[in-house]
Amino acid sequence: MSAELDRLLLEIHEQPAVVQRVLQTQVAAVGEIAAIVAQRDPSAIVLVARGSSDNAAVYGRYLFEVCNHRLTSLAAPSGLTLYGSGPRLDRTLVIGISQSGQGEDVVAYVRAAREQGAPTVAIVNDLTSPLALSAAQVLSCEAGPELSVPATKTVTAQMTLLAMLACALDDDGAMQRLQPLPGAVASALDQRPAAASVVQSLGSSSIGSVIGRGFAYPPALELALKLKETAYARAEPFSAADFLHGPLALVQPGYAALVVDVGGHSSTSAFEIASAIQGGGGSPVLVRAGELRPAPEAWPGVEVPAPVAEPYAPIVALVLGQLLAVELALALGLDPARPRYLHKVTSTR
Repeated sequence: MSAELDRLLLEIHEQPAVVQRVLQTQVAAVGEIAAIVAQRDPSAIVLVARGSSDNAAVYGRYLFEVCNHRLTSLAAPSGLTLYGSGPRLDRTLVIGISQSGQGEDVVAYVRAAREQGAPTVAIVNDLTSPLALSAAQVLSCEAGPELSVPATKTVTAQMTLLAMLACALDDDGAMQRLQPLPGAVASALDQRPAAASVVQSLGSSSIGSVIGRGFAYPPALELALKLKETAYARAEPFSAADFLHGPLALVQPGYAALVVDVGGHSSTSAFEIASAIQGGGGSPVLVRAGELRPAPEAWPGVEVPAPVAEPYAPIVALVLGQLLAVELALALGLDPARPRYLHKVTSTR
C-alpha cells in the first residue's frame, strides 16, 4: 500500500468528523446568507464550479429548486472568461464552489457578479484563497488539508453546506433534519467489506454507467467521476429518465451499471432501471442510503439504512460510492490515490 493510498483512505475516513464540524461551526454564517436572501429576494440562484465541485453544485440546484422553490441555474463561466460576455447577475445570488478556491474562471465569475451588485458566496476549504477573497460571504468546508488528488471530504463538506443553506432558507427548525448525517456517514464507512465483495461479484463485467434520478442524480455524477479518475472505468453518468431514452440500448451481457437510490421518490426510479438492466442481460448494482424500502429483488449492492431524508441522503450515498471506486481500482491492480495525468489543483481560464 502506497503512502498516497494511506492518505486517501485517511481523508475518506475523516468525513464523519468533517460533516459534524461543518454542522457545528457554520450555522451562523449560513444564517447570515439566508437573511440576505430574505432581504434581497433574488430572482434566481446561480451556482458556479468545476469538477467535483460542479457535481456538488448540481446537488445544490436540486435542493434550492425542490426544497426552497427557487429558480436555480448552473453557470457557464466560459461565457465570461473565454468569450468575454457573461449574463446580467445583479438580481441573482451567485455561489462559487471550489475546494482550493483557485479556479480562475470560477473566481472571475464571482468577481463579475459582485461588481454588478449581486450578493456573492464562496464555499471553499481555503479561507485565504482568491475565491474566498472575491466573495462577500464565505462558507468554510472545515475539512483541513486535503492532499489526495481525488476529492473526497471536501465534496461531502460542500454538499453539507448546501444542505444547511437550503434548511436555513426553509425555516429555523429545518437544520435539525441534518443531525443524523455524521452517524450515517460513519455507518457508510463500515461498508468497505461489502463494497469489496460487490466489486468481486462483478467479475469481468465492466461498469458502463452510473444512474440516478432526482436527488440520486448528483451522487451518480460524482461517483462516475471517481470511477474514471481512480479505476479508469468508462462509467457514464445518466439521469434514469435520460437512460431510458436511448442509452438503455447499451445493455447486454457483461454490462454493469451502478444504480443510486437515496430513498423517497428516487427508489421507484432506481427499481425500474435495475429491472430494465437485468432484463437486457446486464448487471445492476444498487448503491442505497437513507430511508429505504425493501427492493423488489435481491440485487447486489451496498446500502446504509439511516434516518436521513431523501434530500440529504445523497451525502451518505456519495461515501458508499467512494468506497466502491477505491475497491474497484484495487481489484484492477491500480492505486486509486495516484490517477495518471491529474494534479490536485486544476485551474481553467
